[in-house]
Amino acid sequence: MKSFNITTILIFIFFNFLSTYEIKAQNIFKASVVGGITAAQLGGDSISGYDKMGFTFGLKLGYDIGKNFDLNMELLYSQRGSRDNFGFSNSGNNTTSLNYLEIPVYLTLNDWLIEKENYYKVGIFAGLTYGYLISATSTNRLLMGRESEFKDHDISTRLGVFYAFSKSLVFRTYYTDSLIKLVEGNLFNTNGLDSFFWTFRLEYNF
Repeated sequence: MKSFNITTILIFIFFNFLSTYEIKAQNIFKASVVGGITAAQLGGDSISGYDKMGFTFGLKLGYDIGKNFDLNMELLYSQRGSRDNFGFSNSGNNTTSLNYLEIPVYLTLNDWLIEKENYYKVGIFAGLTYGYLISATSTNRLLMGRESEFKDHDISTRLGVFYAFSKSLVFRTYYTDSLIKLVEGNLFNTNGLDSFFWTFRLEYNF
């Protein structure tokens, strides 16, 4: 995988986009830094439960498209995978660790306007996210030696909610579910490997 080249190009595009519009439209575009944890599992690898913990962090850019609506784009690093017991470690028996560069695009419906400070307290959002696989490792007997079969590209759906503690600090949680199989083949009673995970994060708005 030429992960370094693709990652570098995508980061350059995002930062160029961010710097250009932050200068030209400071009242319309909203920039944020984000960070949190993921709780993931894979469908088809014989392990259940959202026990594979990981980290996610990156940048978010929001665009006001109406009275209660925002269009958002992000550039994220996120960790997914599965474990047979709860933990952050990428080693141990029956552990699959997947590292992704993600570019989510989603629509947010805002509610509960705090007029004095001009921000919304709560909201719901939904959209799609593109993921590029940076690396894949596994000690699961079903997947060991098959890491190269993981697809480089992933498309997932995202659905979640947010709560703003203030204009600057926001808590966001969402569910992400892949639309395509990460690995094709007859793994147990499925025709491939599915990925789904929860994210819990904080974001700071500039």
